[in-house]
Amino acid sequence: MKSINFFVDELGSASPKAVASRLYILSGIMVSAKSKEQLKIKADQIKFKYWGKTNAIFHSREIGRKSGEFDILKKEETDKSFTKDLIRFLHQGDFQLFSVLVDKTKMPKNWNEKTIYKKTTDLIIRNFIFALLAKKSCRGRLIVESATAEKDFYYHKAVGHYLARGFSKLNINYKEVQEVLTEISFVTKKNFDIEEQIADILAYGLKIKYEKKSKDQATEYEQKLIQVINKKLFNIHPKTGNKKKKLYSQIESFKIIP
Repeated sequence: MKSINFFVDELGSASPKAVASRLYILSGIMVSAKSKEQLKIKADQIKFKYWGKTNAIFHSREIGRKSGEFDILKKEETDKSFTKDLIRFLHQGDFQLFSVLVDKTKMPKNWNEKTIYKKTTDLIIRNFIFALLAKKSCRGRLIVESATAEKDFYYHKAVGHYLARGFSKLNINYKEVQEVLTEISFVTKKNFDIEEQIADILAYGLKIKYEKKSKDQATEYEQKLIQVINKKLFNIHPKTGNKKKKLYSQIESFKIIP
């Protein structure tokens, strides 16, 4: 039985009052347990190369600002070398990306923070469940970077809904969902999960992709990150059979709402 992990991270604030945070993004990384080990090994090699240790955390904000442990990137030579290694690592990594994005300047006026949490968590979890159902013979584990009890509640609620009801319109009963989605847990960055760190980096890439920056506006790092995003966003393989395609067609890997 194949084990599949799905790590979810967020970028921005869901609060309409947080005017400095126009976008709210959920970034989900799906990876097998076997591929997870390979990702960790390769990430640790990069970390040891630049810091002489493996417990550094890839964090998009610090990478972009060249702050904290990433102040070493202020040296142009180090910056170019690290960017090359990081982008290669992301390109070669065996994982798939799913995302949900809310542009708060375009959402209905009656939406509030709770509405955004409810809609985004529901969509990202639906994507994961449909991916699991299509694979079959697998066990899925949902891992979320914990934030607040209120926010975590919406993940529990969405998971509980599908475990109890399934997808009646698609003739998928709750037992089928229970067969493939078997666990939900909450972690912090101190858990050092490389998938969560990848989700964090790519959340920033999703932001850049949505903003459609021109080559003159985007840095070289941002341009390369968009290339990674386009490669890793889930897509249906042309040779996928009709049965799987029916499930995969329910997935919207770059979903912009409303």
